Amino acid sequence: MNKTQGIFRKAIRLMLTFAACLTGIQAQANNSLSQSPAQKSEQRFPKMIGPCDRTCLEQTMQAFFAAATTNQFGKVPAIAQAEIRENAREIALADSTWAKVRAIRSTLVFADAVTGNVVGRAGVEIAEGKPAYISTRLKVVADGKIADIEIAADTSNRVVKDYVWNLDKNLEKVLASEERIDRIALEALALRYFMSLSTHVAVKADFDDRVCNRFHSGMQITNAARNAVEGGPARTCISSVEGTPPWGPATEQRIPVIDEERGIVIGITLLHYLKSPSNAKMYVWEVFKVVNGKITRIDNIGLMQDGLTALGFSH
Repeated sequence: MNKTQGIFRKAIRLMLTFAACLTGIQAQANNSLSQSPAQKSEQRFPKMIGPCDRTCLEQTMQAFFAAATTNQFGKVPAIAQAEIRENAREIALADSTWAKVRAIRSTLVFADAVTGNVVGRAGVEIAEGKPAYISTRLKVVADGKIADIEIAADTSNRVVKDYVWNLDKNLEKVLASEERIDRIALEALALRYFMSLSTHVAVKADFDDRVCNRFHSGMQITNAARNAVEGGPARTCISSVEGTPPWGPATEQRIPVIDEERGIVIGITLLHYLKSPSNAKMYVWEVFKVVNGKITRIDNIGLMQDGLTALGFSH
């Protein structure tokens, strides 16, 4: 064999090796494409000893999303006596709206290592491509176990697909240090807002009314000519709680999550409609974005509930 033939054979071997590598890469890519979203980005519940920090809480919520959307509710590390409710009524987790979810389109996650609570907002797709908006609170106790699962699920026709399937990530944005206020101030602000739902007198200094907007499952309530939730004339964040609205008082007020870095405070309350013949009640979850000590955004899920007497939970 002469020198030219040797070089030729080496070139052939290199080409065959390169082709085999390409085939392997293509096979791996095809396998990846055939996997379900849950398989491609499998999320596991954190295994740890002791309290759950912010990262642990966020991982717990992501793992919950993955388990819920694949109907693997048995993987959720709930304690034996866990309290599980959807729209304030006790249920089995497998019977929740999560069992009907075909896909998660958008999420927001807010965690508070002080209270051990993490809240996930999820714009989801259910049957026949219908949008729904689900808020889930997990109370994480020692060793990553879950003591509370509290779900607010709006599957009504009022849910605005374009909003809930494209949740505003600015709500998760970290604020500059000079834009923040401390935990106590954030909690007080949310409690004053709930008080205004009873008194119908807004604390005007708590709002940046030039930019503030309130959304109800994606429907813009403020600075809109009309809305199908509250009706009436156009209003701002301040004027929307004043006047003679049909609601009040707001009872059973809870503040499960406060995040100073992001200017987030989350409040839950039971809003009574004492003027209605049936004494109707609304189960309310509100996410407040607070910048420079003023509310700039309110993301609300409010659900009218017949025959409801209490929300349950104490955390």
